[in-house]
Amino acid sequence: MYNFENLQTSSENKRYYIPMEVTAETIKDFCINPADVVWTRIGNSKVRVIMIQATKEQYYEYMRPLWKEDKRLQRQESMASLDKLYEETEYETVDTADLEADVMKKVMIDELHKALDELEEIDRTIMEMYSNDHSESEIGQVIGMSQKGVNKRKHRVLLKLKTRLKDFE
Repeated sequence: MYNFENLQTSSENKRYYIPMEVTAETIKDFCINPADVVWTRIGNSKVRVIMIQATKEQYYEYMRPLWKEDKRLQRQESMASLDKLYEETEYETVDTADLEADVMKKVMIDELHKALDELEEIDRTIMEMYSNDHSESEIGQVIGMSQKGVNKRKHRVLLKLKTRLKDFE
């Protein structure tokens, strides 16, 4: 039998922290204990911070704009359509022929085609719609999945393709 009272108590006692970036000068000037300084990621860069305890409301008020900006940047990353991906990776002729590189490129393209063909139908739908500039929310509505679920599946597929084609880098 599960005790739900303990579950509520533990979530009520949860502590929230906001990262405050520090430099060597601020550590020295404000007599911050160097042991309290940790490395964390804010946005796309790793920085030294101290963690300031905050209320749940303060934490969400501080973090929501960061999460929103991060999501906006993710959505701006252009994803090539599968058709475009096929077109751009097809065999190309060049002035300086490098037969070995051309053969390796052809083998890589064939492997990419196989990998894309082996995807589950839902993953192909996600990738096709995303490559045609549909938002994750729109994709989720079409396939009956949450936006977060679409995001996770999309990243899993991209990782699978990258891993499969790693030998061709």
